[in-house]
Amino acid sequence: MPSVALITLEGSYASSLTGLMDLFQVANAHVRKQFGEHMKPFEWKFVSLAGGPVNVSGGLTLATESIASHDQFDLVYIPGVFYSGQDAFERFLESQANLCSWVATQWQRGAIIAANCTGTFLLAEVGLLDKRNATTTWWLERRFRQRYPRVHLDVRQLLTEDERLICAGGIPTYQHLALRMIEHFFSQSIAALCAKTLLVDVGQTAQAAYLPLSGTEDHGDSLVAKAQYRLQQDMRKPVSIKTLAEELSVSQRTLTRRFNTALGMQPITYLQNLRIEAAKQLLEITDMNIETIINEVGYSDASSFSRLFLARTELTPTTYRDRFRRTR
Repeated sequence: MPSVALITLEGSYASSLTGLMDLFQVANAHVRKQFGEHMKPFEWKFVSLAGGPVNVSGGLTLATESIASHDQFDLVYIPGVFYSGQDAFERFLESQANLCSWVATQWQRGAIIAANCTGTFLLAEVGLLDKRNATTTWWLERRFRQRYPRVHLDVRQLLTEDERLICAGGIPTYQHLALRMIEHFFSQSIAALCAKTLLVDVGQTAQAAYLPLSGTEDHGDSLVAKAQYRLQQDMRKPVSIKTLAEELSVSQRTLTRRFNTALGMQPITYLQNLRIEAAKQLLEITDMNIETIINEVGYSDASSFSRLFLARTELTPTTYRDRFRRTR
């Protein structure tokens, strides 16, 4: 009987907590149906440091049990927590030292520790993710890297698992995390039944298709901002980075270095990403055929662009359109 601690924090996303519980409840039903009522499947508790009622998102209040040093769980789960801004979120993280210590003890005793969305920050705060693989919600990638530079972060991944430490990306990925736990504690067939019952797309294994590729705009480097504007305006034309640098009165080496510092990529990579983003929008909202779209965004070689598109999004243009096409 796997025992699960659902850590309940002020401002937790309700679906990140109760959705996981729902999946475990469905798993319990399938386990008992297959193996008999004598089976003892998942057992869970909503827990907090102090116990008592905890306010989560949407005005929902959950009753929790207090955690104690002698508690022993098979799985400890940290949900996503509402992000109300960098300063407030950092204060929240810094106020969780006692909880982090308890989580570390549970892991040392053999528990699996899993976290979803912004909850991955709290797992990183424990220190267990240092030099280990992790993912998080894509839109907080930069904040995560700044605060936890020793973590091997890959936001392209939907789910990571490294030495009993599991991270899941954006809020809905709690479904994939739960299915992974059902598979771990019971079987792949039970996990597959749960996925079919709840219509979970197990074919979705990466966040890459959802990531904006063109970088953040709030870097504060005026030279890079001017270069970005030029590249955005001339995206469909053949572009020479050397010529762009000359137009901005800097060396190509300086322009490349400033781009890497501000955006974490070279100018040519930024241009490629602009073209892919434009193609993604056209695939979503138009009926244009794929070869026409490729020409529209500045490429003449369809196979070269398709390979680049697949490398950046982990989907072919056709598969991307099938998944994200906006119906009228």
